[in-house]
Amino acid sequence: MNTAAASEDRCTLEASDESLADMVYQRVLEGILTGKYPQDAVLSELGVARELKVSRTPVHDALRQLAKDGLVVRQRNCRARVAGLTSDDVYEVFEMRKLLEGPAAELAAARMDARQLLPLQDFARELQQSPRGEAWTARWAEFDDVFHSTIATASGNRRLAHDIHRYRLLHKGFNRMATEPEGLQQALEEHLNILSALEARDGRLAQERMIAHIGAWQVHFIKHLPHGSSSSVGAPRRAERSKR
Repeated sequence: MNTAAASEDRCTLEASDESLADMVYQRVLEGILTGKYPQDAVLSELGVARELKVSRTPVHDALRQLAKDGLVVRQRNCRARVAGLTSDDVYEVFEMRKLLEGPAAELAAARMDARQLLPLQDFARELQQSPRGEAWTARWAEFDDVFHSTIATASGNRRLAHDIHRYRLLHKGFNRMATEPEGLQQALEEHLNILSALEARDGRLAQERMIAHIGAWQVHFIKHLPHGSSSSVGAPRRAERSKR
């Protein structure tokens, strides 16, 4: 095998490991949110790898990222202890998303053209016209991911897009915890309003609408935090004020 081919194969493997690590991250996060992995539960890399039928490498990477996000505490012998999730944690995640994705939308408004906007608009219209159900919810989740990642990339700031991706992983885990058709329909309307601002190249309006959209989810997920999670009384009140 020549050097170029070997380099290409190595890059493919690294990309595969990264996507697997994201999948493991979301599955473990879902387990934490639903109580499958309660606070103080100990997770082993080998045990999680066997459960999810993956190698230990993506599990190691996922647990390391979960530790950075404060959701687990790394221990010896390739283990991690579940730290739990509080309403303050949820509040702070969405505050970070506002700080990151608001400016990203403003930057994207000056850079996005019809070639980037039209697929998002068509996808949103497809959802508007489709019957509601499990398949629709799955398509909505796909659209939500494409929508936010496209805008992050269109900002032209790679570091900003990378950090947005990190916090989006947390959001996708929250989506599995509490999503209702009415809430998803409202979010779809908010997506369309953001697209309208982007199409008009109104950066300030795109930023305002993105922040309001994320703020609405912030309130929603704090409200639906499982009762088994420890919570802080102040966080939901702060979130309500931020929405107003």
